[in-house]
Amino acid sequence: MSYLGFHLAFNLPLLLVLFFLSGKGFWPGEMVLVMVGVLGIVVAFTSPWDNWAVAKGIWDFPSERVRFRIGRLPVEEYAFFVIQSVEVMLLSWIFLRWMAPPQSAPPPRWIGDPQVIRQLCFLVVIWVGCGVALKEWPRRERRIHYAWHLFFWFIPVVLIQWIVAGQMLLAYAWHVFLPTFLIGSYLCLADWYAIGQGIWYFDEKQITGKKIGGVMPWEEAAFFYITSLLVAQTFLILLPAQFR
Repeated sequence: MSYLGFHLAFNLPLLLVLFFLSGKGFWPGEMVLVMVGVLGIVVAFTSPWDNWAVAKGIWDFPSERVRFRIGRLPVEEYAFFVIQSVEVMLLSWIFLRWMAPPQSAPPPRWIGDPQVIRQLCFLVVIWVGCGVALKEWPRRERRIHYAWHLFFWFIPVVLIQWIVAGQMLLAYAWHVFLPTFLIGSYLCLADWYAIGQGIWYFDEKQITGKKIGGVMPWEEAAFFYITSLLVAQTFLILLPAQFR
């Protein structure tokens, strides 16, 4: 199976189901603009992360399974960023329509709030400090390379979102964590199949070796859940209050 065939077999059917459940595309213009904005953020933020990992050989894609590459990545990989994000946002939108919103959920805090600025500055100091203090760790222990690359890049963003909108995200816990769990779990199953088919592969020297079902590195599962969480939270934070 090619990478394109993987999308057609696994992601296209799910997109169609979510499309019809979400209102068959009759969405408010503001919601569509938020989706487009989130997609722009996802592609801009994830592309350098993924390109760097392929350049370092943490994972890669057989040339015969992909169409062509932009930089280090197959065009199908860029499509994956978009497809996963759309799946999460459509499911989040469905739950916003199906589940009663919480009463008096606080809005996100203003980024210029002095308390928010202090907390963000503290987070940046910790993040930079960890990067400097532990920069040699992945070089000494190559098996943590994927895990380090994943958590050091993405976890600070999760924390930033909770600094800015933690109370709101907690109030909307079902609307955030349920789409994250469902899409993350579905993509884990699809990924497990894709690895078995050789659509992509990992450098055994740069993963810890703990695998789900003897096939999928646990780091890969963590990736799907963390990125789905980031998309669900970003979508909810940016969505105008009248649509939450």
